[in-house]
Amino acid sequence: MSEVHLFGGEMLGWSDLDAAHGPGPVRGPGLTALLTVASGRTLVVGPHDPQLLDALPLTDLTVLVRGLPDAEALADRYAERSGVRVCCGGPEKLAGTPPYDTVVALDGLDRLGSVEGAQLPWGETFDLLVSVLRPGGRLLLGAENPLGLHRLLTSPPSADSDWAALGEYDHTRPAGPARLRARLTASGLRIGGAWAVFPSPVAPTALVNTELLADPDLTGFLHAVLGDQAVDGDGDGDGDGDGGGGTRDPATGRDGRVPAAPLLADPARLTGSAVRNGIAVELAPAWVLLGERLPDPPTLADQPAAARAHLGVDRTGALPPATLLVRDGRLREVGRDPAGGWRFADGETVPSGRTVEDLVVAATLRRDLPAVRALLTTWQRGAAAGMPADAVVVTPAGTWHGLAESTEPMLALRRLASRLIDAGLADLWPAGELAAMLTTMSGREPGTSVDHVAGAAAGGWRELLLDRDRLARELSEARALQDWYERTLTERDGELKRLRRIVSLLHGTPTARAGRLLLAGARTARRTARSAVRRLRPTD
Repeated sequence: MSEVHLFGGEMLGWSDLDAAHGPGPVRGPGLTALLTVASGRTLVVGPHDPQLLDALPLTDLTVLVRGLPDAEALADRYAERSGVRVCCGGPEKLAGTPPYDTVVALDGLDRLGSVEGAQLPWGETFDLLVSVLRPGGRLLLGAENPLGLHRLLTSPPSADSDWAALGEYDHTRPAGPARLRARLTASGLRIGGAWAVFPSPVAPTALVNTELLADPDLTGFLHAVLGDQAVDGDGDGDGDGDGGGGTRDPATGRDGRVPAAPLLADPARLTGSAVRNGIAVELAPAWVLLGERLPDPPTLADQPAAARAHLGVDRTGALPPATLLVRDGRLREVGRDPAGGWRFADGETVPSGRTVEDLVVAATLRRDLPAVRALLTTWQRGAAAGMPADAVVVTPAGTWHGLAESTEPMLALRRLASRLIDAGLADLWPAGELAAMLTTMSGREPGTSVDHVAGAAAGGWRELLLDRDRLARELSEARALQDWYERTLTERDGELKRLRRIVSLLHGTPTARAGRLLLAGARTARRTARSAVRRLRPTD
């Protein structure tokens, strides 16, 4: 094992990398793609997954962690790399180190302080990192959103690593993406890129450029990709499904993946609502900003020739893509199209428009049944029949683009029916199985009962409350109908008894007896007449 450089303030029995005291290190292939901006002498502060460190230039790399077990593990991992220097302790000892070309703090600044050292607020820690950044150098900074979707959807998990996190009560910490950008600009950094992180600050599977996220023409695309990431939540790609430090442990249920931790609402629905209302950037779980430190113009002439040459290096080619998506274990990149719009790295155009689900919901609210039938028929007769309705984008030109893997059509219809019910639209449809009704309207023959077909998204407490209210309303209506039936039956039974009593009374009166005798005599006379006629009739 190589040597660990002790800065002072190191925590002897603490580890951020083993996830025993918190969410574990920041990780994910999307973050790995961002590290293409790193060059030259590089400093990494905070817990980062070793796979992220492997993506950095190892010729002159310094890694600072606060836990001694983490430092020893990293030193052992890079024992054969002479250019890697592992340090342990608090960040305050960085002030006397030579400047760096790149500083990486993707995990943010909350897990840098040590119990054995000074407890620096966010602002002082940030100024410290900027001070060790060489003019022309780059800072890659992550910042968690205390009011992000991951906090709104579930109660924050308590972890031992939260002992020093002031969070929103730290007055030196910028609140919101606009103030964060302003803080970097005020510190002499030019913003080279800004990304919103979904669905978890620690293990993101989608990093979306804030400009793309604010594009109103890409509502359907953003709803499809971010809704899918929010539901899945398996951001680290290792299949554990924590999506952010053990806050979600999906299991398999009748309706697909169900997170063990209770959610306040369906993540996909809340994310889609944020996109439609234009506040997805403000409600992102975290942000990642790229800042480049530029010197003051008067001091540029005083720089040595080597420093001026360093500042003049063109690094525009090292800019990362605008959007990074991890889908089905593969990393997809999205960048600007020189001709306008956005394109995937393979040349495919990012579709504009709305999702099929949005169009069906809008038509349902308008009570436009022919439009709903036309959408369902076109969807189920096309190549996207097995894709979820919230993952199929319809462009203004009328072309359809599927952004998910295709499954059985009944699964997609079942999911759409479940999401329409969760959206509170069950009252707009006739009573009965909504999935079977949608199947019939789409031109397909209803097959397996809706109760035996999986495919609905895992919801939260909001959806459970909506289901409870809907079932309570239906039960109340059924009970009211049952009470009406019982009252009607009781009334009719009483009327029948009254009529029977009347008949019984009339049956014993003299008039009734005389009538019965008259009828009996008439019957006897008729029988006698028939017998006489038969006797008088000639025989052959």
